[in-house]
Amino acid sequence: MIKRFIMMLLMTSVLFLSACSEDDELSYFPSKEEAIEDLIQSDEIKGNIDLITTTNDEELLVIKLKKNMYSAGELFKNKDGYSAHRISANVVMEMGGSWELETNSNHKYTIYFEKEQENQNYFQLSNKDYYISLAEGHKISTPDPSFTNAINEIRAVTE
Repeated sequence: MIKRFIMMLLMTSVLFLSACSEDDELSYFPSKEEAIEDLIQSDEIKGNIDLITTTNDEELLVIKLKKNMYSAGELFKNKDGYSAHRISANVVMEMGGSWELETNSNHKYTIYFEKEQENQNYFQLSNKDYYISLAEGHKISTPDPSFTNAINEIRAVTE
């Protein structure tokens, strides 16, 4: 347990050190598909993308950029149209990891990646590399083993 906590703390430190800068200007499109395609082209995504609908009706993206490198994104709509953008830095994982996210609507989540299904709170990604879970709130510094998963639905967008 302590080894796992230290590993997660180390992952979080690496994540903060390698965090990408987010442009204030987002691109908007008339459809979800066009917004996702723009994200794929602009970020040169070579892997798959899974779409998570949260219990708050937000749409988050789990992005496999390339071998062992993942990121999280968000797909949302406002008066200007649909936009898809990353909301986390790139994270290289070998055995799993977790990091904190904040959406455009200021909802906070912690996303967890595990190689094995820990319990019913974990859902398998479409590429079968990891099982993921999503907790409401930032939980890295105060882990809660009995959290309720904030994933309402998960499906593959690209494979």
